[in-house]
Amino acid sequence: MKLELALAQYTDALTNLKLAKSEPSEIEILHILVARDAIEEALSEKTQLSVESLAKLLELDNFLKQQAHAIARGAKLVQWRATFHPSTEAWWWFLEPTSDEEVSDSHPLEPLFNGLTIAGLTTVAAYMTTFVQIFSTGGITFAESFGLLGQGGLLLTVIHTLQNTGQEKIKNLLKKLNISPQFQSQATLGITAMLLLASVGVNNSLPQIAERYYQNGEKFYKDGELEKAQAQYEQAAKIDPNNSDFQIALGKIYESLGDIKEASTHYKVALKRGDPHAFNHLGRVYISSQKDWVTAEALLRMGLQRVSKEEVQLNYELHQNLGWLLLKLKKYPAAEKELKQAVYLDENFKEKQLDQHMAYCLLEDVMEEKKDKKEQVRWRKMCLEKARPETIDQYKWLIETKKDLAGDIITTGVVN
Repeated sequence: MKLELALAQYTDALTNLKLAKSEPSEIEILHILVARDAIEEALSEKTQLSVESLAKLLELDNFLKQQAHAIARGAKLVQWRATFHPSTEAWWWFLEPTSDEEVSDSHPLEPLFNGLTIAGLTTVAAYMTTFVQIFSTGGITFAESFGLLGQGGLLLTVIHTLQNTGQEKIKNLLKKLNISPQFQSQATLGITAMLLLASVGVNNSLPQIAERYYQNGEKFYKDGELEKAQAQYEQAAKIDPNNSDFQIALGKIYESLGDIKEASTHYKVALKRGDPHAFNHLGRVYISSQKDWVTAEALLRMGLQRVSKEEVQLNYELHQNLGWLLLKLKKYPAAEKELKQAVYLDENFKEKQLDQHMAYCLLEDVMEEKKDKKEQVRWRKMCLEKARPETIDQYKWLIETKKDLAGDIITTGVVN
């Protein structure tokens, strides 16, 4: 990596200066300045550095500035600048001995302030690295999420601005404001502290930002736009992987598309946290895969034991899915009881906007087995009017059991 190599060369050059028992020669000083040029060139390409390497660069630059006297005595800086024409932002080519007045004006705790600044910048760098990793993909950029810096060169931009050219500009600004050099190190530390507080604030806001992605995904999911919904859910789960709602949402995406294995993986993550939604959805997966109906029944009944009465939608789905399973097991009276409970919830809680309504179709099958033609016709009509399959497996069941109705059932809830 170009930047890492340049940093290693810069480290070696300054180490030799630190260990030298005599004043550095012109060749040694020129080697240090050229090595620092190489780092600046690599930084301009926005090459990523690890947090440890960034901290090391800050430490080395601070040491180099402390050697201004030795470098100014041992080098022909004015002549070199005339030959190489370095940018004014390349502060290492403009190191000059500090006057006695400037030395006396420096704050006695300046080394402490500089150390705290480096520690603060390192912490900010760690936060920024996390933010860049989180928001490197997704529906909206880091800048759109926080109104802060663009995601592309975020980490290096912050460090480079504060430690190098930006620090010089800060000092110039402080001079224009007639702030004594004695307080310049405190001012730089103050700016670092503000960045650190902002980073902590952003970090504490991550759960709310994840929720924003999740709500966007919910809107897309209800419209059957599964690809867009998946992108939003994945970003939410990337920010907050411990939120079971996000895992269940991803599971529903894969289940809707018929990828039972991937759906089960996400549901099981939420199941470990005891989420009743996970019991319902995983139970439904076991029904559709026809692998383990005993486990499916256990999951659904455990879900009913855990769900609160206020969660009407989930209560509806649990009774509907348990009725579906009991129908497959040919336990018709038990199936009828569960499905009618689902219909009761649907008909008495319209404000909840319950989706699917597959219980009506399932009840038609129960009535067919009971040879109750009148009730069968009634539920068949309700099935045609209300049924909205949510997954491909539910629609496949409609095709298998009600071929004449399947073509008239609206499937935008599966995928649009």
